Order: sequence, then structure tokens, then C-alpha cells
Amino acid sequence: MKKFTVRRITESVLSDFRELRLEALRLYPNAFGASYDECTLEPLPFFAEQLRNSYIFGGFDLHNTLQGMIGVSRSSLPKLSHVANIWGMYVRPEMRGTGLSSGLMEAALEATSSAKTVKLSVVTTNRAAYALYRFFGFTKWATDTAALCIDGVFHDEYLMRRDSETDS
Repeated sequence: MKKFTVRRITESVLSDFRELRLEALRLYPNAFGASYDECTLEPLPFFAEQLRNSYIFGGFDLHNTLQGMIGVSRSSLPKLSHVANIWGMYVRPEMRGTGLSSGLMEAALEATSSAKTVKLSVVTTNRAAYALYRFFGFTKWATDTAALCIDGVFHDEYLMRRDSETDS
């Protein structure tokens, strides 16, 4: 029996989304391009805008508590509209190993089913995330050296992609 449900996050849980996002940025600064220090200053409408501009899925436990998230964005520019980007994947430590990460990835990939290419990046030291993405068919196509700088320390990221099997 699953210990969670996955569904699109709506503004009805906006405060919970903000709290989870800030927790992720605070606890794992090298896993995200966004900064906790900057985002903590943003008001709720900033986070509501993220919900409107992206598909953001949440993993909710049996008590309906938000325990994980994943974002999907797509450009409205015609030359880039065939590419979807996955961002902001985070699962609270107590829910790791339950299948929630896979459930979130499945929801994200379903939302990108019409995209020719899905891209994401992952810090090279996050072996668990890298393994998850490979399991779902993502391949590394480049290493972005010094992609992030946190407190003067540089972190490399793998750039990964998954291309659809159809020619469109």
C-alpha cells in the first residue's frame, strides 16, 4: 500500500509549498540554483506565481502533509516549446525509500508527455538523484563545471536529458 498520493500543488496549500521549498533550499543548498537567503525574503505571491507558471506536483502523506515536490516548466517561445525542464525535486528525508521520488517523477513525465525533450540538472555529488534520473531514462549529455557557487565553493552539475522516441 502506498504511503502517499501525488497531485498538482494548488494555491490551497500555498503556505505548505513555500515552507517545503524553503526547507529544501536551506538543507540542501548545493542541490538547487535558487538561494534560501533570497527566497526566504519573497512574499507568498512569489510562490503563487511559481504555481501558476509551472506544473508543480506534490507528494502528500496519509495525513495530507506535503512531503515532496517536483516542478515542470516549458517555454512559450515557439523555438523552445518542444523542451520541458524538470526542476526543484525534493523529498523530505523521512519519506525517502517509500517510492515517493518515483511517484513524483512519474507525474512530471506524464506532464511532459508531449515534449520532444525533457531536461534537468543534478549536482554531481547527489548519487541517489542521479541514479533515479538514469532509471527514468535520462542520460548525461554534459557536465557543467562550477555551475553553482555556494560560500565560495564551486559545485559541478550533470546536465541530463530524455528524448522522446518519436520524431516530431
